[in-house]
Amino acid sequence: MAQPDQTVRSARVAADAAAATALAADLAWERAQEQAAIAWRAGDPITPTRLWAAALDIAEKRFGRGDPRLASSLTNNALVMRRRRQDYQAKRMFKEALEAWDESWRWVHLMTPTRAPGAAGGSDHLDVYGHAARAWFNALAQKGRAATEALERFDRLPLTGLDEWFEIKPRRMSDARRLLGAVLLIAPKPRA
Repeated sequence: MAQPDQTVRSARVAADAAAATALAADLAWERAQEQAAIAWRAGDPITPTRLWAAALDIAEKRFGRGDPRLASSLTNNALVMRRRRQDYQAKRMFKEALEAWDESWRWVHLMTPTRAPGAAGGSDHLDVYGHAARAWFNALAQKGRAATEALERFDRLPLTGLDEWFEIKPRRMSDARRLLGAVLLIAPKPRA
C-alpha cells in the first residue's frame, strides 16, 4: 500500500508536469503568433499561413472554447483563407471567431492575479482582480472582437497591435499576458 507521503509527492509531480505542459503550449502559441504577425507585416504570404495554422492547432487542442487565444487564432486563419479566396471557409471561421470572442467573458471573469515570487501561498480565498481591472480586461476582449469584426467586414487590419505587444508584453506568463497576446497579435497592418 502506498504511503501518504508518496501519494502526495506523486500528485505534486503530476500537477507540476501538467503545469509545465500548459506553459509549453502557452509559449508555443505565443511564439507562433508573434512570428506570424512579424512575417505578415513584412509582406510574407507563406510563413504566416503555416505559423497561424500551428497556433490554431495548439489553441484547439490545449485551450478552452472561451479562451481568447482561440478566437485570435480563428481570426488570423480566417483572414488567410479569405486572402486565398477560400471565401466559404473564411466566412465560417470568422463566424466561429466571433462566437469564441463572445464566449471569452467567462474566461476573463475567471482571470486571477499572478502571485509575486515568494508571496505567501495557501490562502483559502480566491484572489480576484478589482472592478477597474476587470473592466479593462473586458474592454480589451471587446477590442479583440472589434478587430475580428473589422477584418471580417472590411478587411481593415489593426494598426498598432504588434508594436503595442512588444512594448507592454508582461515578463511572466499570466492570464493578463494571455489576453493581451490574444488581442494584440491579431493580424497587424503591413508597414507602408
